Amino acid sequence: MNNYDSDFRPEYEDDPGPLIRPFAVTRGRAGSGTHNLDILTLVVAIGSDTDTDAVTLEREYSAIVRMCQGRPLSIAEIAAHLNLLVAAVKVLVGDLINSGYVIVRSPVATGNRPDSRLLQAVLDGVRKL
Repeated sequence: MNNYDSDFRPEYEDDPGPLIRPFAVTRGRAGSGTHNLDILTLVVAIGSDTDTDAVTLEREYSAIVRMCQGRPLSIAEIAAHLNLLVAAVKVLVGDLINSGYVIVRSPVATGNRPDSRLLQAVLDGVRKL
């Protein structure tokens, strides 16, 4: 073995990162059947953490169910925890909805927010006091 061989360490040896492409996790599906999920949509697991059916799920599905037991998580949070693209997580969550493992809640509508100009005027008035 020469010096080059002993010193050569591919980058992926130290930090493999996500070796499986997102489309492999979703079996090539993207965007279809995602129940119009938003990145802020909250996901809640149904059932207990000892549910034997959830144990037999594939790794990503099982991780989502475990993460969402006892506390809701958004699609964006799940994607961050799993180090997957949001589009891939939407497909996986859609599958879990169809299988009855999770339910979702849509994000709160933003139509009832106060006008930003009004808030700025109030802030400016408070600063003058």
